[in-house]
Amino acid sequence: APTKAPTITNPPTEPPTNPPTAAPTEAPTANPTTAPTKAPTLAPIVTLPPPTSAPVTISPAGAGVTNAPTEVVPVFCFSAYTTVEMEDGRSAQMKNLRLGDRVLAANGKYETIYSFGHFDTSVVKAEFLQIQTSTSSGLELTPNHLIFTEGNQAVPASSISVGDRVTMASGEAETVISITTVKRTGIFAPFTPSGTVVTNGIKSSSFATIQGSSPYVSLGGFEIPLTYHQLGVIFESPHRLFCLLSFEQCAHYESYNIEGMSQWVEKPMVGFRWLVEQNIIVSSMMFFLSFTFLCMLNLIEMSVVNPVFGFSLMMMAFIASRCHFAIKKV
Repeated sequence: APTKAPTITNPPTEPPTNPPTAAPTEAPTANPTTAPTKAPTLAPIVTLPPPTSAPVTISPAGAGVTNAPTEVVPVFCFSAYTTVEMEDGRSAQMKNLRLGDRVLAANGKYETIYSFGHFDTSVVKAEFLQIQTSTSSGLELTPNHLIFTEGNQAVPASSISVGDRVTMASGEAETVISITTVKRTGIFAPFTPSGTVVTNGIKSSSFATIQGSSPYVSLGGFEIPLTYHQLGVIFESPHRLFCLLSFEQCAHYESYNIEGMSQWVEKPMVGFRWLVEQNIIVSSMMFFLSFTFLCMLNLIEMSVVNPVFGFSLMMMAFIASRCHFAIKKV
């Protein structure tokens, strides 16, 4: 009896060996292979926005805004940290502006933002010039964006040098004391009816040049007496007129491409780039016809905004037609 009892040890040895080999091999391999492989692929997508939005707390002084290396693209706008004055007296950054907001523009008037030439809060970084005067906290805009200098001349920011004088909100001019280059996330260009906006206390344009550092439009290699600010105001006449007649519909159809450029700017700008590259004869004829049509729409817009002007325009047209008829009779 004692010798046979100790030899019956097979049942206890089999159960201990089977459970340990089954549990450790299946449970650990199932959990680590499914959970860890999916988690790392989803994590970068979820955690990407925080690093790019981290500079939100950074002041426009420029420190620490280049900590996330991303692609730099050429754009025509203000940075997210450029500030404007709202009608209620608040100071707001570009990234917080919305359609319908009223901001300080030229001549001390508050105007409605009816569109954005650019509106992009993406991770793409752009290079801006930070321009400071004795009272301005630092206006940040792209090199080809227009800023008003002494004498009310809209010139590209790249043509400004330390010592030049820029026009302030009061209409007075101040000397530029510092110009530095910064990189920011987000690009913005609010459009107002006058095409102007006071940014960080400095009078700026809503528009930019696409032909180097000259403020004037060139056709076939020849400059014409028309600035890009003037062209921008006339160019936007159909858009402004549409928004004036139905702001809700205007806001409804506001859309931007993958780079944040407005549909009202993207396609016409492609056509204009093609136009200015043609020879002087083709570009002049097509530009003259297009510009004449836009000027007519601009007159209609002005008539809607100011009925007195519209009535005066109608009276002038009536008088001119009567004079022409009288001369023909003679």
